[in-house]
Amino acid sequence: MSDIDAITLEVLRHRFEGIAEEMETTLLRSSFSPIVKEGMDASASLFTPEGQTLAQACAIPIHLATLIPCLASVIERFPPADMRPGDIYMMNDPYCGGTHLPDVAVIMPVFATDRLVAYAAAMTHHQDIGGMSAGSVPTNATEVFQEGLRIPPVRWAREGEFDPTLTALLRQNVRIPDTFLGDLNAQVAACKVGIRRLRDLVERHGAEFLAEVCQRLLERSEAMTRAALRQIPDGSYHYVDYLDNDGIDLDRRIRIEVTATLAGDDVHFDLSGTSAQVTGPMNCVPSGSLAAACFAVRAITDSSIPSNGGCFRPIRLTLPEGSLVNP
Repeated sequence: MSDIDAITLEVLRHRFEGIAEEMETTLLRSSFSPIVKEGMDASASLFTPEGQTLAQACAIPIHLATLIPCLASVIERFPPADMRPGDIYMMNDPYCGGTHLPDVAVIMPVFATDRLVAYAAAMTHHQDIGGMSAGSVPTNATEVFQEGLRIPPVRWAREGEFDPTLTALLRQNVRIPDTFLGDLNAQVAACKVGIRRLRDLVERHGAEFLAEVCQRLLERSEAMTRAALRQIPDGSYHYVDYLDNDGIDLDRRIRIEVTATLAGDDVHFDLSGTSAQVTGPMNCVPSGSLAAACFAVRAITDSSIPSNGGCFRPIRLTLPEGSLVNP
């Protein structure tokens, strides 16, 4: 790895974060629905070609961390070697890395000089995704199919040409299709901003140099996070809390139990003892549990540490299968 001075590294780190923030601004200003324009329930991130978080907008923590398994699912379904400039991928299925069905991820590969250099991604909570009730979050649902349209990792556009069949299918299954498509297109616009800005950076600095910068930034955030974790005394920290009920069985409280074990600069969250998966719509898929763990680590470590994939490397999770946190 070539020598990169600290000033250049910090300038480019701020540039990446600025791009993510510009994506977020585009997303908020271009969307149609009030849940985005007023509630700001949308997020944007940049990722390395390997799928690690490079930079995040100041947005929704569960979105920002859940985009990690969302992108992993897209890469697994569509190998990067087959991707092309102008491709657009989307998904929302909780069992493929999403959160809940209204949160739809839109992901675009970033190519510069015929090389995949990054991914731009945006996630928006859509006001309706179908299902048994308007708003797509019915409190009396007992299966995911009642909550709306499940979208596995799919390619929505190939080299800039949208799939009209998929678009028609999406429109036909939501109550406010113009708003839904408007918010989706705002996500695309946000990703295109990220693509343009990253291409400018590659033109100025070169793809190889920027790849080294990205690796260095991830390693630095990991080292800073591990140093912050070492300041916390080793040991196991245990806590139990309860949900009032699952919306169906109103007389049964739902137990959430976690033991956080710090050993040196690693942290292990073990949620054994948490209630089994419930009948009502309160179960949390592993991507949501991961997002909570990532947010917790960022909250207890130094706020000046740049948020990227390096911050999350010390984290390990135990999520019992069939439980509330891994249904």
